[in-house]
Amino acid sequence: MWALETANRLNFVLTYLVLLAGTGSDHQLTKWSAKACEEYVGIGKPRAMRAIEELIGHGLVSRTEASTRTMPQYRLPPLDRDADPIFLPVQIITGLAGETPVLRRIREVGDALLLRMLGDLYGLVETDATYGVPLDVLRQNPPSHHPARKLLEAGANAVWALELGSEQSAAGAWTQVHRIDKLEGAAAWSAFWERVATLARIGALWFEPWIFDGDALDAEPLFPVDPAIHYAVRDTDMVTDLTRTAYDASVSLAGDRSYLIDRAEGDILIALPTHHRAPEIRGVARLRVEPDTPGHRRAYAQRMQRIEGYQVAYALLRADVNTGRFDRPVRPATEDELLRR
Repeated sequence: MWALETANRLNFVLTYLVLLAGTGSDHQLTKWSAKACEEYVGIGKPRAMRAIEELIGHGLVSRTEASTRTMPQYRLPPLDRDADPIFLPVQIITGLAGETPVLRRIREVGDALLLRMLGDLYGLVETDATYGVPLDVLRQNPPSHHPARKLLEAGANAVWALELGSEQSAAGAWTQVHRIDKLEGAAAWSAFWERVATLARIGALWFEPWIFDGDALDAEPLFPVDPAIHYAVRDTDMVTDLTRTAYDASVSLAGDRSYLIDRAEGDILIALPTHHRAPEIRGVARLRVEPDTPGHRRAYAQRMQRIEGYQVAYALLRADVNTGRFDRPVRPATEDELLRR
């Protein structure tokens, strides 16, 4: 689709996605047409009709026998069952309640490659507990001058201080289409990073801080955290509560060595067993509008188990310290243990 000849690449791809969003479970028959393009993504009917004609000309769409001028109906080719599909949520076209649809915002930006970047990112999402883009593809890094620091050890556990920075990194074949070949060095990637920033500005992309069990890019995710715990916030969620519980447990472990905690003002504090390697905090690139698929539901269940499991672990650690017990290492509660609570 990105290589086909068209008068307006952005309208061409957006129109196809709108027609696709109007299909049923077979992803073939759709009654959505130029009117839906105008309603959802803001492409006027004359431009949408031209894009539909281009789609028909390229064999991506065909009119059904029941199609009429006043009640158009189109058929898309059957899906290739051997292909690796990209699951795009319909809500990026229709919008979440009371919000401008993401694809309409992209059309307002007027950059076809921004749409391509969004589609590529949806295709890269991993269905693990983070439900985000792999770290080796796109990530937010801790500051190089402020790596994870072990503040103290107390019995079977150690307290680590971590800070999430603002620097971002990316790699992979998906980035190459955004590279400006006539430029060199960082300038060659200026358009790429501007598009990443634009996706964040329009609310399509965000970076969620996660604690990983090491600094390798294939390290295992432990749990998400909320750096805003150090600020007065009215609305909190389970991630905020977990981050505060982990912080409070770390403070309890410090005991009369509170001066060590004072040296890590503003940092995220977590406790891990003393044998554990240095953890790392990274921002996981996530799409704000997520598809309701079996993979997403499994990932959400894993996420909740990790949050609840570590919430129980840090509450238990704090209770242990209050009773003078320091010999039990931090261990997240298992699924069975959570069910028994």
